[in-house]
Amino acid sequence: MAGTTAARRPRKAAAPKKTAAAPAVVRKRVTLDLDALTKQDAFPDLNLPAKPFTFLLNGVDYELRDPRDSDWKLSLQLVRNPFALMRNALVDADEPIEDPTEDEIRMARERVGLPPDPFEKDSDQAKQEEADWPDGVPVCLIDRFSASYLPSWKLNALFQRWHEHWRIPLDSDGKGILDALLGRVG
Repeated sequence: MAGTTAARRPRKAAAPKKTAAAPAVVRKRVTLDLDALTKQDAFPDLNLPAKPFTFLLNGVDYELRDPRDSDWKLSLQLVRNPFALMRNALVDADEPIEDPTEDEIRMARERVGLPPDPFEKDSDQAKQEEADWPDGVPVCLIDRFSASYLPSWKLNALFQRWHEHWRIPLDSDGKGILDALLGRVG
């Protein structure tokens, strides 16, 4: 077939490679949707207060959230440690405060694991502290609360009223807060 030109047929465009469709996400039927669960749904018979629990100490207003709102992983630690409990329940506990007192500064230093009194100037510890805390140790609302004089009988009254406010039964063994942290109601 010399001298003749064979008619060229255009090649068919290659069909796009078929990729396997992503498998449809098969969700098992959910028994409890924790993402949608509200506290009112969890405790339908509990008439929760609409207003927060607040108290006044040395002229400072504080607010404590419902202890049932604490993360479950902290429950046993909070029950055993009143300071950790207050820090967790105190609204804005880690917010810096203005014009801290010496006692509040000491509390802040202890809270972050430093001795209450500053290290000697130019010592290795002072240099390390400066490297770790270039802006200084922040003094927060929890430090103000912790530095306040609070007799035990007033702390007991605070805890009792806090339990009553959030409708948490407090038994004679003082297990109310544990039951609340574990989500039990009376």
